[in-house]
Amino acid sequence: MKNNRSKFWTQLNKDKGLLLVCFVLAFFAWQGIRKNVGIEVPVSNITVDLDVPEGWAVWEKSVHRVNVLFRGTREEIRYLNADQMRVVIPVPNPKQGDEMTIKFTDSYLRNPGAKALRFSPSEIVVKLDRESTVTLPVKAAVDGSLPEGLEIDRIVCNPLSVDVTGAQQVLDGMENIQTEPVELSDRKGSFKESVPIAVPQAGRMRVEPDWVTVEFFLVARNATEEFDKVPVRVLSAPGEERLITVQPTTVNITVSGQHQRIEQLRSADVFAYVQCYDLAESTGYDLPVVVDLPAGLKLVETEPSVVHVEIGN
Repeated sequence: MKNNRSKFWTQLNKDKGLLLVCFVLAFFAWQGIRKNVGIEVPVSNITVDLDVPEGWAVWEKSVHRVNVLFRGTREEIRYLNADQMRVVIPVPNPKQGDEMTIKFTDSYLRNPGAKALRFSPSEIVVKLDRESTVTLPVKAAVDGSLPEGLEIDRIVCNPLSVDVTGAQQVLDGMENIQTEPVELSDRKGSFKESVPIAVPQAGRMRVEPDWVTVEFFLVARNATEEFDKVPVRVLSAPGEERLITVQPTTVNITVSGQHQRIEQLRSADVFAYVQCYDLAESTGYDLPVVVDLPAGLKLVETEPSVVHVEIGN
């Protein structure tokens, strides 16, 4: 038994060069197999964050999201998800206002699940500034348009302002901070909603509170319509036998009201007249034109507003 072991190690020493060659060939063969078996898949829109020391904030950064090409087995590729991954770049020793160019590497990836081959873009340019906090008024952002006939009377945000923390240079250029857009289509009247604050991408900002209540007060939009050559009628006392003439015999009338009511209004619904009840003398008079309109409508203008009335025997 001892002689057999001795022969084995003697033969192994003689063939160690051959064994080394075999190991090298096996390694390259495995790499080739792995390359052919591995799958390459791009993942888009992975969030890019900067890890900066306390008291510092991001002033500018050239990249907010990055695309990464991954390689891995089918099982590794299967679980790739951009929402569960982040690129976090540490900046341990920042200098105020200095522009830094940092190349992306796989060491910055959080929860990759597969090997990162390539980043697009390949680098990021950043500037840091001292952190500051300001109080800014809240402005509601809107999306879409209101249904026909409605308009915004006023918008009230509660609270009216929020505290925003971020890079001093960024905050100096901000007059207000907006909410996420509020959809206006299909609204039938005034409404109230809780809406998140839209945090700007310029730097890493914090907002307190980060949700506000926005109340929209809606009113019916008024429209105007002009009716030309509306006849001027004469209203006189019962039994009046004198001849009463009007000059001019027609007037132009401008009416305002809710858009829907104006669309339904017809010339026959507009009644113009002069009152001649108490005119005892058979002579000439200048009388104001009275206009009757359906409820909910308003008289804007009558042209002319006064007509001449002649009363003869």
